[in-house]
Amino acid sequence: MDDVFDDEVEQTVTIDEYLNNVEAEELEEIKNADLVLGGDEGVECTYNMGYMKRQAIFSCLTCTPDGNAGVCTACSLSCHDGHEIVELWTKRNFRCDCGNSKFGELVCKLFLKKDVENAENSYNHNFKGLYCSCDRPYPDPDAKAQEEMIQCVMCEDWFHEEHLGLESSNEVGSLVVPSLISISFPLSFTLLLFGVID
Repeated sequence: MDDVFDDEVEQTVTIDEYLNNVEAEELEEIKNADLVLGGDEGVECTYNMGYMKRQAIFSCLTCTPDGNAGVCTACSLSCHDGHEIVELWTKRNFRCDCGNSKFGELVCKLFLKKDVENAENSYNHNFKGLYCSCDRPYPDPDAKAQEEMIQCVMCEDWFHEEHLGLESSNEVGSLVVPSLISISFPLSFTLLLFGVID
């Protein structure tokens, strides 16, 4: 009976190896969260940090149905809880609008003294919950099956694979919408140089 398990090799892991593995996994999760949130932990309004290099932005259609304002993670959770929120993923050089003139009487609960408007912020149809050149919502209530969407690294809009002429997003590492590439030769050359386009 003792020889029944002789062929099995028992794998052992020391407590140090286990803890190092757990720590490495946690660091990877933190790194991925930083890519998504741009270092924003979602605890404080990011307004005081100015136009952040990259951060997660949300649009509150309850407060700004025209889709002309964006709020940081913390404000989406604290000031706009229970509202119709559109997740926009990350945006570059954006400052939280929560509580400014675009929100009427709503005051930001996390940071009271804000400028009337953030002049350097830019908005596109994503802030209205619409995406791609087809100007449809995601998820699209009229679609039989939801298509995967890909974000352009230049304009930060989201596009359906089908409208980019792709069969699978696995074909894409980084995407620049073709119409943006033709804008200038230096841009095209730089994207080619860094392997963003072929």
